[in-house]
Amino acid sequence: MSNVQVATGVINLSEGDPGLVDEIKELGGEELLECIQCAKCAAACPMVLAGFSFFNKRVIQAILLGLRDALLDDSSIWACQSCNRCTEVCPREVNPFEIIQAMRRVAIREFALPTLSIEGLKSLYDTGHAVYLAGAGSTRAKVGLPEKPYSTVANPKALKELQAVIRQTALADLGIIPMDESDVTETCEV
Repeated sequence: MSNVQVATGVINLSEGDPGLVDEIKELGGEELLECIQCAKCAAACPMVLAGFSFFNKRVIQAILLGLRDALLDDSSIWACQSCNRCTEVCPREVNPFEIIQAMRRVAIREFALPTLSIEGLKSLYDTGHAVYLAGAGSTRAKVGLPEKPYSTVANPKALKELQAVIRQTALADLGIIPMDESDVTETCEV
């Protein structure tokens, strides 16, 4: 019996999920097996500096070991800021960002979402932004910016198109956030 030390304790490798690698590959992490654990992605990752247990390199390592439960029990995969630095520096074109996104898809399927993620998804559906600051319009105007950014917030047609796309995803099937296409309004004040 082999054990691996993880930030949360010792994990029995015989309990690993051998199907996790294939699942991640099917969900967008096609280059997963190209990773040589060189840690260039970790050197560029803001999550490392923030102290998250599972940053890009460790997410890949945990997937390769089949540590599904450890990844689902830890909110680190939701901390990725999508900066894509990891992808830019990867010498093997693994695209660690896409692997984290694939792991998020696994988590969504299994309802393993932290509360803040659900709020972010609701905001994404309502405004087109996962993080949208209500009341920022006057501050933006003070510095010479339009009160609404040039995005879905200022373009109701684009927002409706984004919402239509989201309603076609697995997220809609889960019913985590309300997605009533007849009653869509901008919920965040600007």
